[in-house]
Amino acid sequence: MIASTYSQFRKFSLFLVIYSVLIFLNLLYGPLVRATDSGLACPDWPFCFGKIFPDFDFNIFMEVGHRYYSGFLGIVLIAGTVWTAIVPELRKPFLGYFILGILLIASQVTLGGLTVLLSLDPATVNLHLLNAILFLLCIATAAFKAQYLENSTNSNEFLTKQSLLQKDQIPLLIGVLLIFFQIILGGRVSSNYAGLACLEFPTCNGEWIPSIPEPKIQIQVQHRLGAYLVAFYILLINLYGIFRGFSSKTKKYVRTAIILLLIQIGLGVVNVYAKLPKLVTAAHTGVAILLFLSMYAVWVQRASELSKSKVS
Repeated sequence: MIASTYSQFRKFSLFLVIYSVLIFLNLLYGPLVRATDSGLACPDWPFCFGKIFPDFDFNIFMEVGHRYYSGFLGIVLIAGTVWTAIVPELRKPFLGYFILGILLIASQVTLGGLTVLLSLDPATVNLHLLNAILFLLCIATAAFKAQYLENSTNSNEFLTKQSLLQKDQIPLLIGVLLIFFQIILGGRVSSNYAGLACLEFPTCNGEWIPSIPEPKIQIQVQHRLGAYLVAFYILLINLYGIFRGFSSKTKKYVRTAIILLLIQIGLGVVNVYAKLPKLVTAAHTGVAILLFLSMYAVWVQRASELSKSKVS
């Protein structure tokens, strides 16, 4: 790789990592808006009481601040798209990610508006969260690719469809999908205000499977059962990695996932017994996203290694 190209990839890789962190911080900000009951502090959209800069109290500050920060992320995305488009070395490998990012952020803005206009409709709130995670995933994947190309000495493909979906990669893909589905279940708990439907852990009001079919209890129990399944599956992935001879880097991502899993379980227990502390609630969402990214990194890292070994 010539020095100028290496320099471009190095700077662009740093930009993508920083941008991914900024998007992740916004994913923590959203749950804090929810936890502080600030989601409808501004009853209109895109303005707040018809103003760009309304009279602030704490709740309005939280809601409008979230909108301002999201707008800032949109501006950074446009700047990154322009950078990618005008630099030939970056255009082919990365422009597609930024075009997809623009589509995702456009849908995110639409869902944000609908969240307010539909008075925090649970399905819309959930879609708003999931769309934000997909946006983060898009930029994080570009960051993975930039780091790969920065360290690559030739034009090997970053990923191929075959390496992502070959037979022994399927268990890793299932792990990614399980955690994503678990985040959906967690979003349902939050958007339906079911966080305290069960007042103890690991049972729910003295029962493993509650006999009272109250909707909020059902949502909470489904989330817990999903968490048990995810925990068991991640431990199986660790054994699978030993059996399949994962590289040290891939094993590092698996270990990270296990550590995040233990933290997530602890945060879930604290949420129950401390009655949903606001910062803990936001952290619970944040660690869930990091856990998802860790398992995604296991899948992508191993796929990139398989692609490289086949080319060589």
